[in-house]
Amino acid sequence: MSNRETTAAQKEAIAGFCQQHHVRRLTWLDKPLRTGPDADSEAALLIEFNPADVPSLSRLAALEDEISRILGRSIDLHLYLREMYLGYGPREAGIVYDRADYVDIPMPREKIAEFCKRKKILWLAKLPYPSRASVIDYADVDFLAVLAPGANFSWGALDGWKELDEILGCETAMDYAKELPPDLEVIYRDPAAFQSASTH
Repeated sequence: MSNRETTAAQKEAIAGFCQQHHVRRLTWLDKPLRTGPDADSEAALLIEFNPADVPSLSRLAALEDEISRILGRSIDLHLYLREMYLGYGPREAGIVYDRADYVDIPMPREKIAEFCKRKKILWLAKLPYPSRASVIDYADVDFLAVLAPGANFSWGALDGWKELDEILGCETAMDYAKELPPDLEVIYRDPAAFQSASTH
């Protein structure tokens, strides 16, 4: 068994560990970040928390011991803080746990519709699975939006999308397209845009 392999029982125990300690995401690292004679024999994990749940260093050391016991081998545990990595991080080698897999997110469509009207969104669809390109993307749900012609979107307006986080009670991400691909779950569609599309 390699350092990054886990049994079904270990995966279940890790999920319980993460839920108990409010872990947002746990990922294998390509290699330990520290150097030394024992580094090659260790497995390394990157652990991410919601900002309100980030533990102290002494608590993090206790969590490292706990997860080492679960996996039955020495684990080098590294805390991930977005403001520290500033858009880059150590090389990851696979997701062990992601909170989004265990969270059932309700879609209050009336509130979402109100949000979309104010933001000049014609269509809003839920992507089947949040982006997993990097631990930097920490959304619980990803959306794809089609904006109305002339909608004035800029990167400076990104804070406005935090309103959607508050509506859903989770972290969201949004990408934009000129039209929606088929087979996506449409959460909102502007009635006028829908009628226009259906007549073509």
